[in-house]
Amino acid sequence: MDTTPSEIEEPDPPNEWVVLKALCRGVTTPAERDRVRDVFAGARPDLPRLVEHAMRHRMLPMLALVLADEDPRTPVPPQLRGELLGALLANRRKVHVLARAAAEATTALQAAGVRVAATKGVALETAVYGGLGARKMMDADLMIDPADRAAAAAVLRELGYRDGAYDWRAHRIDDLPPSRRAMYRLTRDHLPHFMRLEDTRGGVLVIDVATSVTWDLSSWQVPMTTVLAELDAFVPEGAGAAVPTLRPEWLFLFTVLHLYREAWFVNTVSAGKDMLYKFGDLLALWRAGADRLRTSVPPAVAENGLAEPVGWVLTHTDRLFGSAFVPELGLAGSVSEELLASGEAPGGRRVRWHGTMSERLLRSDPAATFGTASDPAATFGTASRAAVSSPAAPSGAA
Repeated sequence: MDTTPSEIEEPDPPNEWVVLKALCRGVTTPAERDRVRDVFAGARPDLPRLVEHAMRHRMLPMLALVLADEDPRTPVPPQLRGELLGALLANRRKVHVLARAAAEATTALQAAGVRVAATKGVALETAVYGGLGARKMMDADLMIDPADRAAAAAVLRELGYRDGAYDWRAHRIDDLPPSRRAMYRLTRDHLPHFMRLEDTRGGVLVIDVATSVTWDLSSWQVPMTTVLAELDAFVPEGAGAAVPTLRPEWLFLFTVLHLYREAWFVNTVSAGKDMLYKFGDLLALWRAGADRLRTSVPPAVAENGLAEPVGWVLTHTDRLFGSAFVPELGLAGSVSEELLASGEAPGGRRVRWHGTMSERLLRSDPAATFGTASDPAATFGTASRAAVSSPAAPSGAA
């Protein structure tokens, strides 16, 4: 990929940010991890601040994969090295049990005639991150056709899952609060999260089922028959069964569109849903299949009218990392500078944010991104065709 886009961000970013961005450029091979250690040695980051940023962006296991081994380039106190290794091993276990849960669920769903695909972390960890447990996971994400909502819910209940809210103090699953259940009734792009307790106290499996690559009332609606028409499969280590996943172009585009949803709306940004690792997922997908994506993504974007949200995310990705998704995928001119600095508040009001995406992601308080977004004086124009209604900010992420 060409690494000279028309505009690249921060000529002098914080040293901690340099290290995190280096992680996003790859950690799956020994050579990639050595490259990050070289970056670390040159940047000499402040360790407490680096760990804080890594936690904010759910990159602690990835950082641990590089720092857990003793190396003169990465002088880390033994106590911190031990804590980092613990974070990596805990996530590795979580990845393992979620992959097994995804295999069990997709096998049962397919047997019931439900067309299903694994997405996001459960697919990416194996397909593009090498199965090392470095990509943070909170739940197993699946995708189905909205016509199969009732059938999918019935299958998951048969497997011992229930839709509810986990009480970590008592290690139990409670009923969803009425307000939360009402939200799922109104926004039908997801089923409520289905949960099942593990035998080990504190362990809970969460399955998040989506029925759209965008959101319920978005103007960008792609028929799920198109998205799920042809599927690939992968076999997670220890899962014992193949897990269906989206074809590369739709896995890439869903990852892009999900990031757009979480980086565009004030409520999701304020909840801290736009994180660096989600931009890094796009680099990882490209490393794993650039030739296929270069030819398959542009027609999918054109046929489904997705240039604006895809262009928005990929322009910011190019400026974050010096990549060149936009020219590679024929998206030059798809978004204006005004749109790139925009977001959307409840009620469909367009709001502006200032600075670069790196500066925005580095904020310790994501809720301050849009300033006084509730003040009409801080808004301009009207909503783009992005949404008729802002989606809610769901708990958890994968």
